Amino acid sequence: MKKVVLITTMMSLLMTGCNQYASANVAFYDTKDHWAEAAINAAVTNGYVDGYEDGSFKPEQNVSRAEFIKLVVSAVKLSLPEAKDGEDWYTPYVTAAKEKNIYHTEDFTSGDLNTPISRLEMSLISLRATREDMQQEGVLMDNDSVMFNATKTGLIQGLSRGELGPDKPTTRAQSVTIIERILKLNKGDTLPVDKIALGNAEIALRGTNFETAYGLRQAVTLPIEHDLNKDIKMKIKEIIFFDSSDKDSPYWDLLANSERQDNLDNSYYFAYKIEFTTESERDYNLRVKDNFQMVGWLSVTSDSSRGVSVIGSNLVGSREGYVIFALTKNGTEYQREALRNSGYYVGQNRFPLFIKE
Repeated sequence: MKKVVLITTMMSLLMTGCNQYASANVAFYDTKDHWAEAAINAAVTNGYVDGYEDGSFKPEQNVSRAEFIKLVVSAVKLSLPEAKDGEDWYTPYVTAAKEKNIYHTEDFTSGDLNTPISRLEMSLISLRATREDMQQEGVLMDNDSVMFNATKTGLIQGLSRGELGPDKPTTRAQSVTIIERILKLNKGDTLPVDKIALGNAEIALRGTNFETAYGLRQAVTLPIEHDLNKDIKMKIKEIIFFDSSDKDSPYWDLLANSERQDNLDNSYYFAYKIEFTTESERDYNLRVKDNFQMVGWLSVTSDSSRGVSVIGSNLVGSREGYVIFALTKNGTEYQREALRNSGYYVGQNRFPLFIKE
């Protein structure tokens, strides 16, 4: 009985153009006012997916790797090899995807083709389906680059507050939405980009969101390590830039319960994610901001930046926190120039943040 249910579920997703399934002219009872309703209707009209016999689409049901490959192959109309007796239902679609190099056998490091496809795996296959350069033999891309490029082209939008969720499963609604975007990109259309998600993807890839937030390329390669003194090391892992005018930024949470010397609601911010390592068993009394600072920027301490001071005895080991700086905006060229020329200081040494174009 379990096997029959599984086959019925697969076939209801995969079969198109059959009279017993909901047609493109039938409204699904569970997609009305759903966020993906338009994409679902377009996908059914395009003929690469269909609904269930009971008039539902089940938009929040997860999709397997094999199912997603089948949907992509069908949507972009790849030629299928002839099916052979005894082989899995998805074999012709997987073979077609391999021949086009939009799927590689090594794409999935665990599980099998019946495993729910993750957002990262979906992004990789979708990118290859839209980029001929990625369909060439031997062309590989690391996971962070996959998510960055998928969000940069508009293939992937963020979840709540721009969350990328690379390991989260993919639903039927998400699948057809992505495939509709694939078809638009392949026609030469430009897709809207989720700037918050793109910023998160850039931080994961480069350690900063400078290009997304401000359009400038970084001058430092992260992570970068500095010695504050002979036995305290500081490693900068991320440098996050955000603007007070961007009220949707998830990075505002870093300023929760902050102690401010001024009203900083009209400001630029740099939040440095820093790891401090003490190497000797001795008493420490060191204020990090005396050794690490941004000239012209106001230091902003917050509950999340406990690393501002290294105080105590026998503190061998590492701990992590944020050191945050703000620059008040008043609309003058001075502030804009100060931002473009921003850098941090360790002792007397200055490290510029942006490459001079």
